[in-house]
Amino acid sequence: MTVSRTINGHPYVAAATAKRVQAAIRQLGYRPNRAARILTGQSSKSIGLIVPDLADSFFSVVSHAIQDTARQAGYLVWLAASNGDPSIEEAQVEEMASHPVDGILLVPSDSHSKYLKTLASGSTPIVTIDRPSETALTDSVEVENRVGARTAVEHLIGHGYKKIVCLVMNSHLRPVRERVAGYEERMRQEKLSPKKLVLSNEATAKSVLLALFNSADCPDALFTANNACTTCVIKVLRALKIEVPRDVALVGFDDVDFYTLLKPPVTTVRQPAAELGRTSARLLLQKIKSESSTSTTRTVLPVKLIIRESCGCKSQN
Repeated sequence: MTVSRTINGHPYVAAATAKRVQAAIRQLGYRPNRAARILTGQSSKSIGLIVPDLADSFFSVVSHAIQDTARQAGYLVWLAASNGDPSIEEAQVEEMASHPVDGILLVPSDSHSKYLKTLASGSTPIVTIDRPSETALTDSVEVENRVGARTAVEHLIGHGYKKIVCLVMNSHLRPVRERVAGYEERMRQEKLSPKKLVLSNEATAKSVLLALFNSADCPDALFTANNACTTCVIKVLRALKIEVPRDVALVGFDDVDFYTLLKPPVTTVRQPAAELGRTSARLLLQKIKSESSTSTTRTVLPVKLIIRESCGCKSQN
């Protein structure tokens, strides 16, 4: 009992006793057994994290911030990638919940997944990141998607552009839908006609953009609703010999490090990815420590327009 209290920082252990226990731990190379802790009803001191794609720089930054925050609190993070497949994600959640972990951080592949309702009503604390569940109330952390999109469109309008087309990939995702809504709201406020085109991959993007730029309603600006879409559109525009911003201006949503290396550098709405990870981890750890709490918390973080040159602005360096 004395060893257990010392390891867990219990206040009722004399300083001299704690010092002797710690010396013995170092001498013996003792490590607490997580499985044994669980069997005795103690916390596993671990949390689960499921993201759609670890290759995506946005989720890499989020995951890194979560691991740092959890480690500082003495928690281990079990990390899994769902590949954007709800069935894989559900199986990963079930595995983590039965392992068990003390709580789960989740970026849902589909905010409408029915299993989220069952998960939310279970005993394992859960916090959704970036994409709040639309089938159940859970704690969530997201960003100002609508505000960011309106800001991007407003900046393009300030340049005098009127034919601003919104290009999207993964249009079923809630953040993307919110960005499209923000784009449409700002366009209508200016009495401009919104136009949204959905791109599924680079091949279809080429045919869609070729038809768009050969039409009588050729755009003078583009708003791309996520980083996958922005990257794809830049590739296709180059293949079609359409120059940014000479032939068409471009503002994206999500900032990626290599955008500063492109010519021209890409103007984009930056999400606070690291803060998104830190905030969600802190929220989950708080929920784990206060098991009696039944209220839900929705945290919305601000975004920022990073002005470079793809929008038609001069370099600010």
